[in-house]
Amino acid sequence: MDHARWTEILSRIDPRDAADIDDIAAAFEPRAAVPGRDIFPEVEGCLLPRAGFRREDAVAIGLRVTEEPADVADRAMRVTAFALERDVEVVVLSHVDRSGFERFGFRVERVSGDTEEARAACEDQIRRFWSIDLVL
Repeated sequence: MDHARWTEILSRIDPRDAADIDDIAAAFEPRAAVPGRDIFPEVEGCLLPRAGFRREDAVAIGLRVTEEPADVADRAMRVTAFALERDVEVVVLSHVDRSGFERFGFRVERVSGDTEEARAACEDQIRRFWSIDLVL
């Protein structure tokens, strides 16, 4: 992984989060829809780093997120430090609509499916695509 990319991610990590005013503004927006099963949630806008889609020689690890962590900034700092130290690609496997890592610029793959078997198959497909060796 490019050290410049991880430095950019480190510079975006801040425990403060913007207030979500979508519920207030939805009454004035005729195109507003509720995110859920078929509509992906609208996440915070952030500039994605100019990094290649995937390095062929990269060792990838997955970070499974089954609920949005309360301490996402702290966890993002630790994962970024680990990625810098070990020179690995980090892919967040999100089982929820919003993992919290999106706002920092992490690669987030949404795991979908109505059943445990479907979610396991989706996660397996993502693992094979990214060649993920380890899931934390």
